[in-house]
Amino acid sequence: MKKFTLTMVLLFVGAVSFAQIAGYTSFEEPGIVPGVQYTDTGDPAVAHDLVNNAGEPEVDFTSTGGEMGFDARYEPYDAPTNGLTDGDWVGVTDFTGDVTAFTDGSQGYGMGDIDGNYILEFDTVDLTGYTGVTLGIDYFIADTGYEGDGTLNEEGSDRMRIYVKDLTNSTEIDVLNTEGSDINDLAIQGAWQNGLVNIPSGVMAQLVVEVRTNSGAEVLYIDHIVIDGVLGVNDQDKSHFAIYPNPTNSDVINIKSNLSGDLNVAIFDVLGKQVVNTSLAGSTLNISELNSGVYIVKITQGTATSTQKLVVR
Repeated sequence: MKKFTLTMVLLFVGAVSFAQIAGYTSFEEPGIVPGVQYTDTGDPAVAHDLVNNAGEPEVDFTSTGGEMGFDARYEPYDAPTNGLTDGDWVGVTDFTGDVTAFTDGSQGYGMGDIDGNYILEFDTVDLTGYTGVTLGIDYFIADTGYEGDGTLNEEGSDRMRIYVKDLTNSTEIDVLNTEGSDINDLAIQGAWQNGLVNIPSGVMAQLVVEVRTNSGAEVLYIDHIVIDGVLGVNDQDKSHFAIYPNPTNSDVINIKSNLSGDLNVAIFDVLGKQVVNTSLAGSTLNISELNSGVYIVKITQGTATSTQKLVVR
């Protein structure tokens, strides 16, 4: 028999909604290589993807279902210099000489002395079914010797930008954008800042960080990135899917669909924790590990998505 863990009143609620983290990282999952610089093996005169090098800080990370993944790339100045080929302090780090301490855990991500442009792109986050979505990020700008106003793609025109791409609506939402200002004049160096922006509901969103600097002391550190909102039952595409039996005291449920293709199924508890994430070629889902209570089931098949309530007895 399944253990009952939730308050009975939840069983009588017609619709369920809760705060839910859609994307998160504090850079604790990637490996750490202290005291070693990253050396780019690509051509500094040509824009290219950056890759992890053995024995050097990780600039890329592939998510395994926990923290968000990220991918770094490099773009040269209009008049290229040596870029990151001379060895620079970029990537996941536990160095706290500038920041004193990271805001979430013992690791963060640093970008400095790019001699060009460093673009860090995070995994795209599906916000289908979410409302009241926000993105928060902690950032620390080191040094005070910045040059230029960032409007030219050249050495001596330092620029930092943190923004969210709303891929659904082809728009961008700035968290930080120093272009048009001397970074020194903004008086935001030397202390952790928290950036917080609202994101439209139901979109595909991607966090992007861009840095252009030419000094080893000019570094942007980031940490504690959280994308969250309210996830609840909705009727979007609900007619395509049916869950039965529901309520259930069985170890399996069936998900009926009138569409074709694999079903992607995620199940969340009432605290917003994802407890199941799987792809079904058929219609039967094993839920024997779930305790008794109320859950939200998010079903995706092709472009159709529905979130529905599941009661496990």
